[in-house]
Amino acid sequence: MIGVILWSDAPLTKAVIWCDDQGDLAFYTNKHGAECAELNPGDWVEFDVTLSGNVRVAENLAIVLEQGSPDLADRLSATAECKAADAGSQEQKVIPFPLQAAEKRRVAAPLQTVQR
Repeated sequence: MIGVILWSDAPLTKAVIWCDDQGDLAFYTNKHGAECAELNPGDWVEFDVTLSGNVRVAENLAIVLEQGSPDLADRLSATAECKAADAGSQEQKVIPFPLQAAEKRRVAAPLQTVQR
């Protein structure tokens, strides 16, 4: 899978990735202490995704393009704030999604079984 790093913590070697399938975010942690390039917000990465409970876990991370979208997280935050401000002046309605639709979203990405 391909994704963009939205957030990273260099000392802990952790990252949050927005995936190209537009499904749930994936979380990366360098658990094995393996040599890993520095991950920065905006880096495009390729990785394998597995499911741990209901969390998508990124493994075997490789940088495809450094700083491919360096301002993506800031633009997403600004858009969310703008929409929240606009929504404040309009009547709000909560429309629940059918359970079937939610179940389909959870399996949108191909998953790999990792045997340890």
